[in-house]
Amino acid sequence: MGFAVLVLTLYLQRVLGASPLGAALAVLPLFVPLSVLGPLSGRLTGRFGPRPLMVAGLLLGALGLLNLLRIGTASGYPTVLPTLLGLGLGMGLLTAAVVTAAVADVPSSSAGVASGVNNTARQAGGALGVAVFGAVAGEPAARGEFVHGLHVLGVVAAALWLAAAALTLATQPRRLAVSRMPAPADVDPGGRRSCRG
Repeated sequence: MGFAVLVLTLYLQRVLGASPLGAALAVLPLFVPLSVLGPLSGRLTGRFGPRPLMVAGLLLGALGLLNLLRIGTASGYPTVLPTLLGLGLGMGLLTAAVVTAAVADVPSSSAGVASGVNNTARQAGGALGVAVFGAVAGEPAARGEFVHGLHVLGVVAAALWLAAAALTLATQPRRLAVSRMPAPADVDPGGRRSCRG
């Protein structure tokens, strides 16, 4: 999501002329849905499994990214808003579901490692996204070229998000089996399961 914050705040400030505070307030629709949907997404993932939320989140994000094609050098904030909402809603649905999918197929003793690998991949992907988006968008002072860069990024990033949705449909089970976690009484202090139950 950092990639969107970078290029959209540059667009809002350097192309549309918003102040830094105005641009910061303008990107709130990217973060508010993420905050609100976080707890709800966790409950929905527990009820329906990660697949439907991952697919819905990826599709909403892809739609938001495709909206970058509508942005021009003289577009107003209402043209940017669908991108912010699509990414915010998409990431809000996606985050808990991805973590659940990442740790679902590993033994409970390795869940922390799986979660750590997931977080590392997310951080590395975000850093790479910022670098690539910044390089492709270019210098915002060249307004026409910057907007063209946003159009290219919208198409390429939306295609990647749609490919991720297709991959999710192909690889994620419709519903994850809920594995039985040992009750605290079933584990001795050394971390081994007892012979009881």
